Amino acid sequence: MTEELIFAGILLLSQASPGPDQAFVTRSTLAYGFGAGVMAALGIGTGVIAHAALACTVGASVFHSSLGLVLFCAASCWMLYLAWKIWPRGRKGAIAGSGHVPPASGIYRDALLTNLMNPKATFFFVALSAPLLEKNHDPSYALFIGALIVVTGTAGWILWALVFRWHPIRAFYDRHSGRVDGVLSLVLAGFGLSMLYSFGRMALESFS
Repeated sequence: MTEELIFAGILLLSQASPGPDQAFVTRSTLAYGFGAGVMAALGIGTGVIAHAALACTVGASVFHSSLGLVLFCAASCWMLYLAWKIWPRGRKGAIAGSGHVPPASGIYRDALLTNLMNPKATFFFVALSAPLLEKNHDPSYALFIGALIVVTGTAGWILWALVFRWHPIRAFYDRHSGRVDGVLSLVLAGFGLSMLYSFGRMALESFS
């Protein structure tokens, strides 16, 4: 059980690293409140189910196929589109492109798509879970590792949203929302361009 606890700890710590999920949860919580952050966390948690399923079954092999090319292309387009939506227009930007709070279902949907459109998350889960799965080939153990990925990921993003509920942080965002949105938008654009580069490399390797 010690290895599994370390595994869960690494999963939680990894959520502190910059990425599209982090940018989306942060922006949703700061702009629309803790409830929006929770919906974003739930959407990401739902998407993690697919990543965990791949990591515990076929692994990263799916991304070295024609399907992988399509996934990387779609992922890069989604990240760039999301960056455009978050980019501030006036004093306050908005994910939905307007000043009102988007419906919870919309936040959940966009969070789900943001997570699903990040194939690099599957690579991370594959690399992290492979040592454990190689030691134990029991299908029930693979199911346990997959569940641990989903539960830890969802809980971690809810805790992340809780941090950004803190009043000083929200007050800072109220004063500098345009700059914060601009930074988060550039982060998403950076990931989109990175995935576009990965897509190009995969395409060249496939047809060379």
